[in-house]
Amino acid sequence: MKTFPLNSRSKTTALKQPKELFTYYRDIDNQYIYDKETVQSNASYYYLPDSDVSKRIDLQSGYSKFQKIPEEQNLGDFGLLLQGIQRYEEAHDGTKLAVDVVTFRGLMTKLLCIPYNNRDAVDLNIVAYDGQLFIKADDIIETNRRQDDLRQKQSQGREQAEYISKCEYSGYKFEAVATLSKPWAESSRLTIEKRGKKIVNNYEQYLSVIRTGIGKTKMALAGEVDCVWDYIPDSPSEVLGHYVELKTSKVLDGPKQAATFERKLFKTWAQCFLMGIRKVVYGFRDDQFLLQAVEVFDTEQIPVMIKNESKINCINALKWYGAVIDWIVSEVPRDDESKAWRVSYDPGSRLFSLMELMAPDNERLRNGEILTDEFKAWRESIKQSQQ
Repeated sequence: MKTFPLNSRSKTTALKQPKELFTYYRDIDNQYIYDKETVQSNASYYYLPDSDVSKRIDLQSGYSKFQKIPEEQNLGDFGLLLQGIQRYEEAHDGTKLAVDVVTFRGLMTKLLCIPYNNRDAVDLNIVAYDGQLFIKADDIIETNRRQDDLRQKQSQGREQAEYISKCEYSGYKFEAVATLSKPWAESSRLTIEKRGKKIVNNYEQYLSVIRTGIGKTKMALAGEVDCVWDYIPDSPSEVLGHYVELKTSKVLDGPKQAATFERKLFKTWAQCFLMGIRKVVYGFRDDQFLLQAVEVFDTEQIPVMIKNESKINCINALKWYGAVIDWIVSEVPRDDESKAWRVSYDPGSRLFSLMELMAPDNERLRNGEILTDEFKAWRESIKQSQQ
């Protein structure tokens, strides 16, 4: 086991300008779509005028009909991301995607937030293949952790457990009432007015895969996009600036709520900053889940807002992120395809570590959970074509 000091900081915070490579979509039937036109036709567009906000929209309406994807189907299928990368490479004359790391945006958000969110454990598995590192959360550990969270909620009593569940639902409900399936100009009045009666689900996901990085490390990150602010430009270099992150929070009625919101806003900033998303829309609800207000934040302004009110410093977090990514890339040999590794953060001991995994975890990760036979065969075909 190797450890990395939590006070480590990089000299640079230079994040490579994110650029969208491709998108893919998970539909209501839990099927994945990669065709660009079909995917873009499933994008959502933000539309929530002040006149709608003043109606005090009920964000728990339709809760009993919520179509929630089972947790075991919502772990982030790495094979589907690899399938998208393969299609991208096929469309670019079989040219291998030039990055050092392939992973999900959510996992890198967890790493970035550790300096100011040190109570949550992190366990990420890493395998090297074809000169690149592929990083994914461990399915077994993550499933057990979610089951423990569920048991903890249930132990708080039925009423409290239902309240927590409704808090989660209210976020999805806000997305449903704040978006349209087409731009406003192309939407019928009936469609706009009926949004509140739409059955809410968390199956449907619009996912963007971007090329970015920190310091010398180039990365491909996949992350969910909530909606589009106005339109989708044709240029891949401009698309990310038109995406919007949607969030909900309890109304701020005191210093404690304000401090809680600042921590939440920090995590939101990390999510958006890594993806190049420039706007965040927050819906504020009361204890009865009635929407009281909506506020739009510019991602680049969030660090200024929160550093003056709390001890959170986004630049400091970026310096940690740059240092820890550089450490992982330097410590995991990219030319050794026989091993698997796990990077972990333990909040109890406050220890950040890297360790080599033995069988059977090694075989599990290299054969299916992270790397798929289809993707390995594709990459081998690229090598053969270049010989």
